[in-house]
Amino acid sequence: MKALVLHAPGKLEVMDVDDPVPNGEWVRIKVRRVGICGTDKAFYKGTYKPLKQPIIPGHEISGIIDMVGEKAPYELIGHKVTTEINIHCRQCWYCRNGMPTHCPYRETIGISRDGGMAEYVLTRYDLIHIADDLDFDELALIEPFAAVVEMIEMEPVREGSNIAVLGIGTIGLLSIQLLKLYNPDKIIAITRPDSPKAKYAYMMGVDEVLSFEEAVEYMEKYTPEGQGFDYVVEATGSPKGLEMALKLVRPRGVIAAKSTHGSRVSFDYTYMIVKEVRLIGSRCGPFDKALKIVRTHNIKLKELVTEVYPLEKGVEAFKASFKRENVKVQIEV
Repeated sequence: MKALVLHAPGKLEVMDVDDPVPNGEWVRIKVRRVGICGTDKAFYKGTYKPLKQPIIPGHEISGIIDMVGEKAPYELIGHKVTTEINIHCRQCWYCRNGMPTHCPYRETIGISRDGGMAEYVLTRYDLIHIADDLDFDELALIEPFAAVVEMIEMEPVREGSNIAVLGIGTIGLLSIQLLKLYNPDKIIAITRPDSPKAKYAYMMGVDEVLSFEEAVEYMEKYTPEGQGFDYVVEATGSPKGLEMALKLVRPRGVIAAKSTHGSRVSFDYTYMIVKEVRLIGSRCGPFDKALKIVRTHNIKLKELVTEVYPLEKGVEAFKASFKRENVKVQIEV
């Protein structure tokens, strides 16, 4: 099969590799769409190292089951699916206590084992989610949307909150849509001046799109006593994002950290303690809840896909993903 292989930072190649064959409880997905995530971009830049190298990246996957192992249900063949990415052991303390994404024995698709930027990818059948009602481009965005749902699972947002979303890439724009469901008093998006993606933030329903300096002025004018926002999502993808979030959050407010840039971060630790800020990290989330929300609310997914490249032009797709005007670049197989 054809696959996009990352050999080292900046070194990607479309090449022929062996077709994977599922055994036991494993199934094979004939990939149709796969998104380029911030983690994939960090691998490409070299700021975040995958646990396997060379590796076929890609964990935002949609496709059709075309082959199953002898212990997997045959009737899965032909269904449109996406897959969770953490292949957990199902036996350890974390798995038994409802935290399979933290299983110390897990393998992770596109990070520690080959992912979806190929004609086929393997996964275990209990990790797939059938969604024949969604299009492939939408289905490939369920993984990042589930990660946003996990943010709310770990630290719920109260109705009537003042919310700031730092960064308007895919995670930021998905966060805006989910947070709007909780009827915030105000929700603003913060990005670099003259961002070409500002129009998408307005499409998702924010009250204002501001630069960081403008957001500080807005905070001083419109939040209680000018002290900051109740809930701040840090989705800049930058090591500077946490320091910015700390300046915007109110005392005893929440910072939901969502960036996976792979770089070390410097911030005023004492200031965080004095403000009694709750700093919450979250990553992979519940696919079943994400799919339910997508099906019952007007979550805009197609609108976030700004460029699509064939697998044969996967290297160009990665380069395009760094353009300021792009939200989500997907590879079509």
